[in-house]
Amino acid sequence: MPDFLLLDDYTVPGFGLTVSLTLPIKDEDASGDSSSTSKAEKGKKGKKLEVKTRIRFKDEDKLTEFMSLAEATGKGDGRLFTITNRVANAAGMRQGRFSGDVKIDPQEGLAMWELSFSLAEHKSVPEMAEDREETPAVAAQQNNGDKVDAAAAPEGSTAETEQLDIFQRGLKKLNDWWG
Repeated sequence: MPDFLLLDDYTVPGFGLTVSLTLPIKDEDASGDSSSTSKAEKGKKGKKLEVKTRIRFKDEDKLTEFMSLAEATGKGDGRLFTITNRVANAAGMRQGRFSGDVKIDPQEGLAMWELSFSLAEHKSVPEMAEDREETPAVAAQQNNGDKVDAAAAPEGSTAETEQLDIFQRGLKKLNDWWG
């Protein structure tokens, strides 16, 4: 069954269309200095749809039309497209925009261009789930502006000595003793 890709109501031109999808899952080594293979998941990122197709030299107008679509912008960013494709939709990718390079590679001996590009997911499922979660209320820290009572400080310490390191405190004691 030949594959197809619709971006809104535009059918990506060409023949031999191949589509692959990547779901980046960020993780980090959690083993420390041990030989454990433990990983700490850092979250799932937006999916990326990689597309390759071929367009005959005689269909140059289709390539020109595609490039106009790829360069289209909306609200300052690349234009957002609704994606219709078996691979993308099966993986839950519904919307995306052009990301990375759009590459046109002439194949002179075959009288065609090989076109490749990527679409990055917009509003991934994990992102929408994060948006739905309530953020916990942050407890405000209160400072009434009261000064700290010297009597509340540990015995033998003052605000001045609290800021000194152990060597400096020793020198201060020696200096106080010496007079």
